[in-house]
Amino acid sequence: MMIIVKRNLFATVACLAGLSSTSASLAQEKIKVSVPSPAITAFCMGIRMARHPALPYAKKYDLTYEDVAMPIPQVPVNISGNQVDIGECSGISTVLNAWNKGAKNMFVFAFGSELPVYQVVAAPQYKKLSDLKGKNIGIPGIQSAGAEAIEMSLKRGASLLPDRDYQYVTVGAGPATMAALLANKIDAIPYFPPFTYELEKRGFPPLADVVTYVPQYVTGTHVVSRQWADKNRPQFIRFLKSLIETGEWLKDPANEKAVVAFFAEHIEPGGGQGKMDQPMAQKTYDFYVKDKRLSFNGYAPESAVRANVDILKERGYMTDAEVPPLGQVFDFSYLNQALRELGRPEVKEYAK
Repeated sequence: MMIIVKRNLFATVACLAGLSSTSASLAQEKIKVSVPSPAITAFCMGIRMARHPALPYAKKYDLTYEDVAMPIPQVPVNISGNQVDIGECSGISTVLNAWNKGAKNMFVFAFGSELPVYQVVAAPQYKKLSDLKGKNIGIPGIQSAGAEAIEMSLKRGASLLPDRDYQYVTVGAGPATMAALLANKIDAIPYFPPFTYELEKRGFPPLADVVTYVPQYVTGTHVVSRQWADKNRPQFIRFLKSLIETGEWLKDPANEKAVVAFFAEHIEPGGGQGKMDQPMAQKTYDFYVKDKRLSFNGYAPESAVRANVDILKERGYMTDAEVPPLGQVFDFSYLNQALRELGRPEVKEYAK
């Protein structure tokens, strides 16, 4: 109780001194953010870099964070239940399923990537996608983005179907996926740079880039508690400005050397290798930034999300009747406010 009294007294004194905006920001609590792992990946690159202490954006916008470790499937429900404020890196299928089951106190406010980021990596003896007929494919989970990526690649690139032509083996996410392939427990996996570059160094070159077969696809679906966003709108808008400015820093060709240096210092390639070397960091930059796979301002067009939904329907995990109006689940009004205040063009809202 004494702490509350002191805070209120400070706010009063600050207001009288003409410092009310400073006192308000000091009184704000940390933003609680759910994270699936400490690693910076394609799914959370922009949002994680916006919060990273090595970059200036959190300090510039007077933002502090509390990371809460949380498995991806739990994120939308826990966000809707106000256990955390912002959730990184969910999947569209997870979000839509949670929404349909009543998790309405949340919405998607940004994406990590707006183009496919997965590659198909197989044991060295397999040279083309059709060679994977009759083999075991390692995936994080049956409704994961990785499973969608490799299933569509094998179907569209080699006319192979799960169960009929190959078998799925659940091997877990992150380092477990790479370890399973290196240990010859499975024949192929869906994975993404820089982890695929480390596998290539060890003799496991990619068989295919999923973007060849899936030209539109979003990954890294970031959600926020509607109640929290409404209550803390100024703070949330500052957060979105930090996200936008991070993306602008990333994509500006003038910053290429600095971005590559950040990747080398702060993104691990997996396999226990520690930091990336400079050539691998450059390849990672080329893949995500030069190829424009990242969503630099957090936005992706409705057609890209529809591509994800179409895959869910094609795989039998969603019907037309189960697809909610996307404009209710994906809300870019906050992002548009941040863009307006930064003097940037607004993005198009989805149909309600």
